[in-house]
Amino acid sequence: MKPLKLHVVRETAGKSFRLHRLGLHEGMRPGFVDRPEGTGDYLFMLFHHKTRIRDKLGEFERPAGSLVIWTPRDGHYYGSRSGPWDHSWFHCAGRDIPRMLRAARIPVGQAFSLGDPLILENFLLETAAELNGWRRPDETVLRNLFENFIRRLARYVFHKTEQLAPTELLALRAYVEERFAEKLRLSDLARRVGWSVPHLCTEFKRFFGLPVVQYLMQVRMNQAAYLLRDHNRLIGDIAAMIGYPDLYTFSKMFKRSFGLSPRHFRRLVIR
Repeated sequence: MKPLKLHVVRETAGKSFRLHRLGLHEGMRPGFVDRPEGTGDYLFMLFHHKTRIRDKLGEFERPAGSLVIWTPRDGHYYGSRSGPWDHSWFHCAGRDIPRMLRAARIPVGQAFSLGDPLILENFLLETAAELNGWRRPDETVLRNLFENFIRRLARYVFHKTEQLAPTELLALRAYVEERFAEKLRLSDLARRVGWSVPHLCTEFKRFFGLPVVQYLMQVRMNQAAYLLRDHNRLIGDIAAMIGYPDLYTFSKMFKRSFGLSPRHFRRLVIR
């Protein structure tokens, strides 16, 4: 699945939580970013490529999928000289952030493996839709999106070692992500792993947090958001490319995911 490249600069005014700017799959040239004084706010950064990162534990080369949460007091040093690299990030501030992080026991100032980039990517897409979809973004909605993100992040961090998904289930998720545009039936997916449909539904949700059908829709909608950046593509063609030959159904599902119609998303979010 091709990455969506999105960069939003818009500062909100909330005291409990305010967002400064965000970027999704921002590509970088070979080299390093070095900010010894930091930026004076919280910086959440997910690296999609192997990257060298300096955190409170030292300077090490970290694998793809590493996430760092830098506090306002931390300096930032990261990058790679081996080739272009890619990262997703957002800056934020507010009195509720340290309390939320402490309550969730999320590690700050040190890199850790996120594993599933959708946890961050979906938050960024939903936040961008709220920021650019309305003349006055709702501060409560933005704060709730952030708190839900922190809760999902904590659930992954503290349960991933206790609940490692079976190999066949990981392979099935990769299959869904690769064949998302095809007509995938639950019975066929269950047959691939040798399970019953009810058992597949239970186990998939237990390990990945979403039912199989909802996960498939999420993958499709993320791909649709990427394709909508190309204004030369008709929305009906995009719907068909991701598995929705009916434009009305596609528009309804897209709005359910992002709170905007595909046309509105194209006009206001991807500019």
